[in-house]
Amino acid sequence: MKWVFAATLIISGLSVFTACSSSDDDGEKKIGNLTPEMLAGLWVTDNTVNGQDGDYSWTREVEDYQFNADGTGYYERYLLDGELLVAVKAVRDDDTFHYAISGNTVTITGDKNNMKQTLTYADGRLTVQGKTLQKANTELQALVIQLYAKWSGGNSGGDDEDNNNLNNVSGNVDIHNGGGGVNDVR
Repeated sequence: MKWVFAATLIISGLSVFTACSSSDDDGEKKIGNLTPEMLAGLWVTDNTVNGQDGDYSWTREVEDYQFNADGTGYYERYLLDGELLVAVKAVRDDDTFHYAISGNTVTITGDKNNMKQTLTYADGRLTVQGKTLQKANTELQALVIQLYAKWSGGNSGGDDEDNNNLNNVSGNVDIHNGGGGVNDVR
């Protein structure tokens, strides 16, 4: 009789342990994995850098990614010298992409170009190529709107003109375009 009682306790204990373990694992997966809804929105990095390409240089780089819940988005990169816009790497109409999420990794594939990037999500931030992006607050959203307006105001929009080319915004910004350097870096 003691043997039957001991076996019953062991089996009961194992089933409780198994149920607990399974429940905990499911909870961790739901908390830790990134979803399209969590990713949806504008993500921005605003960094102080010292860069140069030919006859122009920059001290600040603003990059933004717009992720839509449907698996699409766009990428932009603005280079500034102080507050002066000196180069545009990419803008929303030309650097659209599709993305896929696996765990906490986001893989981007460009629609019109060969852009391929992998971003990692942790602690409410995205990391790509050593840069950390945060979900845009009101201030960062206003910055991106302002930069896009500066770019679109200075670009003539001609069909034969590269979208990275900008000639004299407000008479004092010279955006360079070329076959090498910053405009071609992905």
